[in-house]
Amino acid sequence: MTQSGGDINVTANREQPGSISRFLASLAGRLLLSAILWSSVALVVGGVVLSFAFRSYVLSDVDKRLEILLDTLVGISEVSPEGEFRLNQSLADQRFMTPYSGWYWQVSEAGQEPERSRSLWDFALDPGHQNRNFSLRYSITPGPDGQTLRQAEHDIILPEAERVFHYQVATDMAEVQAAIDRFNWLLFSALALILVTVSLALVLQVSYGLRPLRQIKRDLSDVRAGRSAHLRSADEGKMPEDLRPLVDEINGLINQNDKLVDRARTHVGNLAHALKTPLSIIQNEVDGKSDKGAELIARQAKDIRVHVDHHLKRARIAGGGTGPGLEVKTRVEKLVKAVKVIAGDKKLQTNIECLEGVSFDGEKQDFDELLGNIIENAAKWAESKLSINIIRLEEGLRRPMLEIKVEDDGPGVPDEEREALFNRGTRLDEQVPGTGLGLAIVRDIADMYGGSVALSTAGLGGLAVTILLPAK
Repeated sequence: MTQSGGDINVTANREQPGSISRFLASLAGRLLLSAILWSSVALVVGGVVLSFAFRSYVLSDVDKRLEILLDTLVGISEVSPEGEFRLNQSLADQRFMTPYSGWYWQVSEAGQEPERSRSLWDFALDPGHQNRNFSLRYSITPGPDGQTLRQAEHDIILPEAERVFHYQVATDMAEVQAAIDRFNWLLFSALALILVTVSLALVLQVSYGLRPLRQIKRDLSDVRAGRSAHLRSADEGKMPEDLRPLVDEINGLINQNDKLVDRARTHVGNLAHALKTPLSIIQNEVDGKSDKGAELIARQAKDIRVHVDHHLKRARIAGGGTGPGLEVKTRVEKLVKAVKVIAGDKKLQTNIECLEGVSFDGEKQDFDELLGNIIENAAKWAESKLSINIIRLEEGLRRPMLEIKVEDDGPGVPDEEREALFNRGTRLDEQVPGTGLGLAIVRDIADMYGGSVALSTAGLGGLAVTILLPAK
């Protein structure tokens, strides 16, 4: 066998989305997002409607006051016998006497200087004589000192004269707008506080409502880890009535699955053991015979035995969790010690690198079967050195994983022959004892646990086997 370069990169399924994306993809995230979204929309729409209603009310109140003032102004207006316009009394509101006070009136006649309140001072409102309108109308117009005015106006023909007078009463919108702004600030502050309160209530509601599902998840984890045989909450009466059928169905499925697995293992074991005796008899009958027929029968019987041994070993694979987990370093040291005994006179220098407390999330017999095959194979081909490095991987993975790398300083395996080693019964060197099942069983166990196995060139010069298995 010859050594060949080129490494195979070992990768694991990585989960790229951040914690926020994962939360929004969860049931709780979707419930909270939809509830908060619709609550926000409802509160915003309600706030806009209330703000519009308040603004309409304030403007209606202002318009009503302007209309009253305009009627009062018309009522105290008269035309003297000489034809001059005058007021027979002054308006009672003192603000019409204070310059730029925000309250103004003006009476205009085409071709004449307008009569106006003292509060306008040197400013005149636009009478708009080109558009005669004898009905009351409201509008926004610029005022003195940069003010924006809300005005009521209409044209009047006084009984004392057949002339048209244009009456205007206006008020500054600054105070009105300030009142509207204060209301809007208070309104939306209150709505924001309501939204925060509702959101917190929704968080508590969703958290409380989904608590039974989290309990089911914990119970399922206990079942998978071997700490429990079924979902305990259903029997203890802790489950809401609408979830109890689900729990009962899951428990029934777990029991049925256990029965099916046990039955399948029993059938496989019985079949394999039933075949071994006839195969032994056939093998004994053809041993020592040199004719072609006997050689063919011996070769086929050997292939059948390889398949039988393979399925017997597969039937023993548990493929489940072990609760607290299997402490890895101690098991590796025991496996290495056992392999050294098997190696006999070969003086192997072994180097084990593994942190204390690293655990495998699986069955002890599965771990021994998997790693025992790898270490035994490495010891078989190593010249004098064997290295085992075990690290725990967490970042970017859906679940913690163990990366176990076993290297030797043997002749190695060419790239084109590595994949063939995973085929059942394949051996690249018939001079070395073995059945050719080792790596096939290793891959079966790794696949059952959601892991992987890859071959590459070792740093020591021989073959490197890299295994990914779930960590506790």
